[in-house]
Amino acid sequence: MIKKKVLFVGSFKELGKDGTVGGQMFACKSLVSSEVSNDVEWILIDTTAKTNKQRNLLSRFLPALKRITKCVYHIVFSKIDIVMVFTSSGYSFLEKGLIIKIGFFFNKKTIIAPRSGFLINEVQTNIKFKKKVQKILSKSNYIICQGNFWKNFFQKEFNISLEKLKVIPNWIFVDSYYSNKVTVNSPIKILFLGWITKNKGIFDLINVVREIKDRDFILEIGGNGDEFENLKEIILKEGLQNKVKLLDWVYGEEKKQLLGKADIFILPSYREGMPNALIEAMSSNTAVISTNVGGIPDLITSGFNGFLVEPGDVKGLKTAILTYLEDKDKITLFAEKALEHVNENNSVQSVVQKFKNIIE
Repeated sequence: MIKKKVLFVGSFKELGKDGTVGGQMFACKSLVSSEVSNDVEWILIDTTAKTNKQRNLLSRFLPALKRITKCVYHIVFSKIDIVMVFTSSGYSFLEKGLIIKIGFFFNKKTIIAPRSGFLINEVQTNIKFKKKVQKILSKSNYIICQGNFWKNFFQKEFNISLEKLKVIPNWIFVDSYYSNKVTVNSPIKILFLGWITKNKGIFDLINVVREIKDRDFILEIGGNGDEFENLKEIILKEGLQNKVKLLDWVYGEEKKQLLGKADIFILPSYREGMPNALIEAMSSNTAVISTNVGGIPDLITSGFNGFLVEPGDVKGLKTAILTYLEDKDKITLFAEKALEHVNENNSVQSVVQKFKNIIE
């Protein structure tokens, strides 16, 4: 069998320049290392950003120009069959979209996988940006949707045919995160992993902690970001040092151990695609609370395998946390249900065949 030659534009480094590990990195690397490679010859173009913090246009331009030049070379001279890009939002989406347009112009099959919740806001609030996205999607043979929410979003906003929209939820090595939790901790361990920014809802969580600090729990926060120093000041000012433990970034086995020991994982984000951190927590047999944004409702059925609250709803977030704290059996039950869901829908094995079908 002749292998398909695929130009894959994505993130392939072990760590970002600032030491972070993103969901897109895992998605790209795990796909390349999966059995999809039995049928594919990959040409990889790495687009890992130097940092997830704000950058000016000039610092973006030269690396982007270099990547686009490489892509044009391979599209023209390397007998590419397929151009596939994984992209976030904003300028990243426009850069990757240009690569899709070039591939389409040279009559290559094109596949785009948008993977950022920020794209929703950009499309709905910026008509010029939306028109550019429309043109890019029109040149894409297939659009990978992280869940039914994204499928409905693209269909509603851009009137895209169902044949082009392929639902493939985010995936991880589910078995590698599993933890056999026999009892709930005392104090109950609550865990947050992610960027320390307002967008992740971390300050909503701290507001709840301040209100229920007399309860039997401890909150561990693994992450860093633009608001990290501000968070430290708030914890000190509110006298929460005994309730909140700041861990900075955690990786690899250390992260798995934290998830394995946690009773409750909370991600109260304002915007998400389909967060890997949440899937990892569910795979770790951990009860979860998150927000009703992006593809998260495809993971959590509120009141069945976790709790969903609206972004910014501090009262709702407090109620969800207290429900767990006051009913330890519910922590165990919902954790089991969450694990069942990701085993069925978010394992690497469950998505490999879907990608093989699209590529073939």
